[in-house]
Formats: sequence, C-alpha cells, structure tokens
Amino acid sequence: MGGKLLKHILGIILCAMISFSCVQKIYSDDNKHEGFNVLILNSYHQGHYWESNILDGLKKYMEKHKEDNINFNVEYLDFRNKNDIEYIDSLKEMLNKKYHKGSIDAIYTVDDEAYESFKREVFNKKSSFYKIPLVFSGVDNKQRCCTKEKQYMSGIYHTDDSKNLISMIKRLNPDVKNINVITEESLYCKSVRSEIDNAIKIYADNTINIRYMESDYIQDIVYKLNELEYADNSINIIAGEFQNKASLKYLNPKDTIKIIKQSSKNAIYSNDQTYMNASILGGCIDIGQEQAAIIGEMILKIKNGQPIYAIPYEIEPVAKEYIDYNSVYEYNINPFNISKESKIINKKNYQILVPIWMKNLIILVIFFIIVATILCFNHVVNRKKDRKKREEEYAKAQERDKLKTDFIVNLSHELRTPINIILGTTKVLERNIMNENINKLDTVNKLNNINQNSYRLLKISNNIIDITKVESGMFNLKMQNCNIVNIVEEIFTSSVEFANKKSLKMIFDTDEEEIIIAIDKFQIQRVILNLLSNAIKFTNSKGYINVYIKKDYRYVLIEVKDSGVGIPEDKINKIFYRFYQVDSLMTRKSEGSGIGLCIVKDIVEIHGGKIEVESKINLGTTFRIYLPRKIIEDETSDDNLHILDIESVVNLEMSDI
Repeated sequence: MGGKLLKHILGIILCAMISFSCVQKIYSDDNKHEGFNVLILNSYHQGHYWESNILDGLKKYMEKHKEDNINFNVEYLDFRNKNDIEYIDSLKEMLNKKYHKGSIDAIYTVDDEAYESFKREVFNKKSSFYKIPLVFSGVDNKQRCCTKEKQYMSGIYHTDDSKNLISMIKRLNPDVKNINVITEESLYCKSVRSEIDNAIKIYADNTINIRYMESDYIQDIVYKLNELEYADNSINIIAGEFQNKASLKYLNPKDTIKIIKQSSKNAIYSNDQTYMNASILGGCIDIGQEQAAIIGEMILKIKNGQPIYAIPYEIEPVAKEYIDYNSVYEYNINPFNISKESKIINKKNYQILVPIWMKNLIILVIFFIIVATILCFNHVVNRKKDRKKREEEYAKAQERDKLKTDFIVNLSHELRTPINIILGTTKVLERNIMNENINKLDTVNKLNNINQNSYRLLKISNNIIDITKVESGMFNLKMQNCNIVNIVEEIFTSSVEFANKKSLKMIFDTDEEEIIIAIDKFQIQRVILNLLSNAIKFTNSKGYINVYIKKDYRYVLIEVKDSGVGIPEDKINKIFYRFYQVDSLMTRKSEGSGIGLCIVKDIVEIHGGKIEVESKINLGTTFRIYLPRKIIEDETSDDNLHILDIESVVNLEMSDI
C-alpha cells in the first residue's frame, strides 16, 4: 500500500515538473488574465515536429490578422513517456490548480490523445475548464462528437490518408511485394498501422506483405531492418519520431532517414510532415500550418462572441501528394508514373522531371547543339578572320607595291643627284685642265664634292645589299668584345662637325666610362651614325641633340634625343618599314632613300636587342636602343673585321647631309 502511495506521489511530482518546464507562450502580456487566453494541450514532448508546425501556423495566422491580444499558453503532456490513468489524473489535477476558473477562455487539443484525455473536463463541474469551448484537431473522423459534446466542442476531424499512400506506392513501385512499416510506440502510430492494414486489404487485395517494426529507439529499428533480406520489391513507410537509446534524445528527421538508409536501400515513404524534407521519396502529407489556419479561424470566432455550437466541425484538408525530386532518381522511379497533381519539392527551376534515359538524351542533344553552335560560330569567325586576313594582306601588298614604287622613284632621284653632281664636277675639272685654268684650292673642293657624292652612292648601294642579305638570312655579324661607351663617344665626336654647320648644340653623357659588351663594331657605328644623321637633318638650326648611355642588369641603353620636327603619331609605327619615308618626294626637306631606319632596326635585332621611338610634332624625337649585356669568348679574328677608319665611316653615313 505504501509503495502505491509513493508511486502516486512520484507520478504527481513528475507530472508537475514536466508541465511547468514545458510551458511556452507564443503571445504573452504581463498579466495572462488580460486579453483572450487559450490553453493549448499537446500530447507529446516540446519540439515535436507536428505540434511545432501547428504552433508555427497559429502564430502566422494571428500575425496575418493582426491579433495581438490573444495569449496562447502551451502545455506538453508527454504521453510518449507515460500514459496511464494515474498519470493523466495527476496532470488534470496540476492543470486545474495552475489555471483557475475564469483564467482560460478556450482550449485547443492538438492531438487525439490530448483530446481523449481532457474532453470530459469540459463537463466536469469541479474542473477549472467546465463549459470552456474546446477546439480539436487530429481526432479520427469515426469518433464524431455526440449532441451533448457539440454544445462545447468543434474542430478538425482526421481522415484516413493511408489509402492514398498505398495507391501512390503501387503507382510508383508497381512490383512492390513487401512494406516495412517503421513506427514509434504511440497511439498516433497505432492508428497509422491500423489505417495501413485497412488500405492493404482494399487496394492491394492482401498481395503485399506487411512487416511492422515498432520501437521508440532508432537502434531497435536498425536491428530489425538488418535482420531482413534485401529485396528490390520492398519499400519502407515511416511515422513518428525516434530516440537514441543511450542519450534518450530525439533524432533530427534527416538523421533518422540517413541511419535507415544505411540499413535499407529501398524507397522510403511517409504521410508525416516531419519527414517531408528529410530525403524520403514522398507521401500524402497533411500540412500542419494549413490545419492551424482553420483552428485559428475558429478561435477568432469564439473570441468575437460566436458560440462554439454554431461553429461547424471540419474535415482536415485532403492530403497532397509530395514527391522529392532527388529521390526520384535515387530510387530509379519512372517520372511518367507520377501524378500531375503531385507537388515536386527540392527541384530547382532549371531541372526537369523526366526519366534518366530521356534526361541523358536531352543532355546529349543539348551537347550536340552546343558543339554545333560552337563549330558554326567558329566557322563564321574563321571565315571573317580569313576574309579580314586576305583584305589585310591585299592592303599590305598594295602598300608594299606603293612603297616599292616610291622607293624606285626616290632611289632614281637619290642616284641621279650625286651622279649629276659628279658628272658636272668632272666636266668643270676637265674644262679647267683643258684651258690650263687650274686653281689648287678650287680643284680640291671639287674633288671633295666628288668624294662626298661617291660616298652617297656607296651608302645607297650598301643599304640595298644589306637589305637583301637580311631578307635572305645571310647578314652575318663580326662580333668582338668592345667598350660601347668609347665607340658611341667616338662617333658622336666625329659628328659634331656636321651639327655645327646648323648651329646645333651637341651633348654626350654617360653613367659609366666603360661598358664591355659583344657587338659588331662597324654595324653599331652605322646604327649610331644613322640616328645622328637623322637627328641633324630633321632638327632646325640652334636646336639640340643629346646622346646618353646607361646600363641595367640586362641591357645597355643608348638614347639619341633631338628637338627636331618630330614624327606624326599615325606614322611612328611605319618608320621602320622598308622603303617608307614620312615625307613624300615632293615635300621632303632632306635627302634619303627610306631604308636607313629599316637597316638600323635589323642590325639591333640581329644583335638580340630592340629599338623604341617616342616623338611629338615640333617637340622632338627620342630613339632608344637596347643592346644585351653579353660577352663572347671566341671573338672574330682581326683579319675578318671591317678595316674602314672612323673618318671614312662617318663620311659614308653622313654623306646625305
């Protein structure tokens, strides 16, 4: 007797602890007696997914209708852990003490177990909930309210969704022979099992074998699944929530499905919204938020004074068929068997629901279309490129022809001028000799004239020969290690005399007194002299010409800068072309065949260097030559080197000034 009393006392204490710890307010005021107070009774534990969906739906419904003076007092009855008469009585006693008469305006029982346990309190004169309007959901349609109960009760009746689920399963898995029903041990899951049994009898004519696996713990479920032989013609149906046997914590739905998939490769279905987005194949699912909206409307009617007997009960919305897009392919389901009314979840906008073979065919077709498009595009682009290339080559050919024509005209002029001068001078000398009118100084001047114009002819001849050698790859350098500073300075000094004739200021500067590199001395002399010759020719009187030398770790830089007339921007890139001249024959101010800078560029590049030019009209031009800093071990022997002295080289290259 004492043991029963102790058990009764412990049950009451446990009930009180659970109830007080699980109280939650969705909307609250400082004084819970103010406003409209609703007591929500949940059958299971706090965090239960179905009940959480209901509460979420109620909250959103009230926010939508801007009802901020309704207080929801939430109690979790935890019937999963204890559900005997003694426990229920202790819960009723605790709730009667906690909510005195007049503190509650309406009651909402979320599940059938809470409804069955507390509906009699509405007719109990001693209860705090006597004649309090009660709304319910989750109650079986077969348990309709009697006339007496209807005076104080209304709500949503549950209908059997398992028939639709079995029909869906047979449509998507036509060869199914075995169904594994995985449930927790609760009144709700007992109802699920009963509904599945009835559905199998009606829709499958008992041709499908049902195997029940009941436990509150996931470890027990895994053990039972592992005992079964794998078969392609089996599927799984899951309902309820499961605990870890060691920690007693409830598993996240995704974790539950993940664990089950490790023991069973068969498709998983459920009518429980808990598993809607947990990677199951699908099910005929009631949405808690939709039912909460109906309940919310009923509560508002009661709040606004409408008697509950005037509020008709409703049948829960028809469960919609939901299919998980990814699971269709995971379980090789034929998409053509999916109903048009089904809602496809977890499907991205760009994804299409078709069989694998069709998807692969579509991908293949798209691939070929893309490839064909790319090939066509490339063909069009290549044709355009070829046409453009031909047009450019034609334009270049025309330009080359024009340059060659201009060159021939220029060359004939260049040749005719010194030849005429030489012939005229020799005739004068011949006449003077015949007349014995010989003046020594005058004769020397005329001979110098002949020499200078002979140099001009020789320079033109050398340039033409060198161009031919470069084009045929026969232009050879005679390399030796030289002090490039001395060579440039010597050429610079020898050019001062020519610059003085135009009153030009000449400045030479260097960072180093000695920089030894491997060069063809004669050819580099020609390069510097050519640049100095151009600078003198195209710099007006009293201008300046600066020559500067410095080095870095790779190159020796030789810079020739003048204050001359400059080069037009659109012609700067053409000055190194063969036969090109900035000025035409009729307008140019100085002599020249138009091949000097071409030879300069070729000589520098054959040395492994590069040449750059910077110029602005009427502000001057700067040429920069970069010669690589390299030394050779095997120098060309002296016998093979050019033997022209510096004066002859200068006279040759300056002959057209």
